[in-house]
Amino acid sequence: MALRFYLVATAFHAILLATGLAIARRWARRLGSRPEAPRETLRFVRDLWLFLTLAVVLAAAAAALSANGFTAIRLLSQTLFGELPVLLGWASTLLWRRRSPSSVLPFSLAVLALLTIYAKSYHHEPRELWVRRHGLDRSGGAVTERRLRIVHLSDLQADQIGTHEKRALRTAMAQQPDLIVMTGDYIQPRLRATRSLATSDLNQLLRELTFDAPVGAFATRGDVDVDWPMAFAGTPVITLSGESVRLTLSDRQSSLTLIGLTPGMSHGRNRKELQDLVRRAPPADLRIVAGHAPDFVAQLVEQDQIDLALAGHTHGGQVVLPLLGALYTKSTLPRLYASGFRDFRGIPLNVSAGIGMERGTAPQIRFLCPPEISLIDLRF
Repeated sequence: MALRFYLVATAFHAILLATGLAIARRWARRLGSRPEAPRETLRFVRDLWLFLTLAVVLAAAAAALSANGFTAIRLLSQTLFGELPVLLGWASTLLWRRRSPSSVLPFSLAVLALLTIYAKSYHHEPRELWVRRHGLDRSGGAVTERRLRIVHLSDLQADQIGTHEKRALRTAMAQQPDLIVMTGDYIQPRLRATRSLATSDLNQLLRELTFDAPVGAFATRGDVDVDWPMAFAGTPVITLSGESVRLTLSDRQSSLTLIGLTPGMSHGRNRKELQDLVRRAPPADLRIVAGHAPDFVAQLVEQDQIDLALAGHTHGGQVVLPLLGALYTKSTLPRLYASGFRDFRGIPLNVSAGIGMERGTAPQIRFLCPPEISLIDLRF
């Protein structure tokens, strides 16, 4: 897959560079023979628009050839922060030589904006860490003081256990949760040179932190967890994959059934097995269903009451644009459910934007979608 990506990427950039060079030469000829800089500015904008349109078409073709939607996002990111600023800078230079400062300003500001977005999305936001707090009342209107604080973590997606990953797990413990639930994708398997060391380091960190909570700490399997469940061997974390566990809560009178799905179940496959697993939970219990991908909730809307569903997988899209939302989620649910705490046809659903990022051929980028820890205070 990596070789195919590099071949496709080389062809993509070769075509764009040749097109960009032709545009740059045409601009120089036009402005050298015609003094009307304002009119030429409009032509520059038109050419830039056509250049970006070509980039989108080529990126879509590259994604189809590589059979990976992340390919398009990576190539477009490289265009936005590579070829495009160079063209904008060249336009600014030509217009400055023609002593047209009013025409230079928009292009210069565009270069500055792109460089600022590049710094934020590649170098700043991926290392942020937000704690998102949500409240959920499942008491049915009863007068009660019973509370359950849940920390939901997802998609560590690490190629190494560094400062960011350590801070995330320590911050999770600092919330003093009653229950910890992790919903998959812990160590990136595509980077084989670092996988074994990252798995060992994660295991050691969980041991050092005594990563546990009064009700327990649990992990479901994700799509990339090829070493499952080695990362959790000998730690307080209990792994669940296609099984459930019944837990006694702090009042000693209430019980919680936590249902951990297989990756296939979470993606909406194995419908019968999924529904049978949920039906076996005692009706009087609090019932929490945790799976890697959020698609499974669509198959549970006609089930008896589910108190909470937890999922990850989407990374929130990693790139979120104003008005448009997440660009790519790899989920069958509407983009509204790319991340956050929402009601899905009667089921409270929390989809974590995750702690890490997609690796391999995907861009290591986050924009308006920072890493997060979900903190859910459940009243029952």
